[in-house]
Amino acid sequence: MSQIRAWLSKILGFAAPVFLVALGIATLLSFLPPIPVLGIIGPVVLGPLGPWAPILALAGTVWMVGRWRKGATRRVLVIGCLAAFATVGSATILYRQIAVASLNGIDISLSDALMASSQKDDEPAPVTINYASHDGEHLPLDIYQPTVSQVDGPTPVFIYVHGGGWGSQTLKQRQADYRWFAERGYLVISIEYPLSSETRHTWNTAEPQLGCALVWVGANAARYGGDISRLALWGESAGGNLILNLSYQAQQGTLKPSCPGVVPNIAAVLALYPVIDPALMHRNPDPLLGIFGRMMGNNYTGGSPAQFPERYAAIASSTHINAKAPPTLLIIPEVDHLVDPQAAYAFEAKARAAGVKTQLIKVPYAEHSFDLRSGGIGNQLVRQAMLQFL
Repeated sequence: MSQIRAWLSKILGFAAPVFLVALGIATLLSFLPPIPVLGIIGPVVLGPLGPWAPILALAGTVWMVGRWRKGATRRVLVIGCLAAFATVGSATILYRQIAVASLNGIDISLSDALMASSQKDDEPAPVTINYASHDGEHLPLDIYQPTVSQVDGPTPVFIYVHGGGWGSQTLKQRQADYRWFAERGYLVISIEYPLSSETRHTWNTAEPQLGCALVWVGANAARYGGDISRLALWGESAGGNLILNLSYQAQQGTLKPSCPGVVPNIAAVLALYPVIDPALMHRNPDPLLGIFGRMMGNNYTGGSPAQFPERYAAIASSTHINAKAPPTLLIIPEVDHLVDPQAAYAFEAKARAAGVKTQLIKVPYAEHSFDLRSGGIGNQLVRQAMLQFL
């Protein structure tokens, strides 16, 4: 038994300092987002940790100081200083994010954030329907119904379109979020669309197929207890681009679904870090994420903005701004290294000037996909902000 304790002590003595150094460096880099590649590390590391970051850093600080007082080396003191910086720095980041939530009337539960988990959640099990087909593949949608005990009469319809650079992820991307909204009386429908690849460019088929899905929802939502007069769209990243384009075109009457039928009225659109300007993402100068931005744009459109300027113009969300567009919520992480936040800020200003009712929430020290941990601080902020907007 004593031998096991000795081994555990050795492992802890090695792993804990390494972790504390990494945490201190990540915290420092969170305050230096312009640094290429390295600027991404801070929010990517601290975001998933949430309130665990200052808790673990504080525990490490106390431990290192205790070892130093017992005569440990100067290296221990240096690690203790890094841990102390991580404690203060990560707590400051959390405070700033919680303050933004509070300014928007959102209460953040730190206890829930400590228990944050993945989005995988198979309950409630959805009803799956194939609404169309493309290239011999079925295009499904998943329907998550609210519980009868919580709903009196037809329920609002909340449609989700996933991101993934128009070429990855699935309609099951946010299962825990679907359940959260279903528990609050929403009929949640997650839609699949034709995904792009190196050999299949779907820039001119994804939106028409999603338009077909809207036609299907308009004709069938009532069968599942949905009130189609209260319809909203929600999506992130490339999905945010798609829902903005869909809803703005639909309200203007320029959306052309791939199947016959009537596109229902869209009452609101909620976009999380959307790819407002795919051409700008293609020109991303970041040595790492710029590679992915170009790959996504090339796969979706078939090439670069220089090769196909008309295609990039057609899929740019600003192209579709009009006074009939539905009220729009934009939630933007301020240090997004994949999708330039300035594009969203410019879009919101242009849409507001055109007469569109908009709300813009900027999340400090947050990176792309900052909200995917179910129950995390970013996820709580996004869920409650969307619920309030609806």
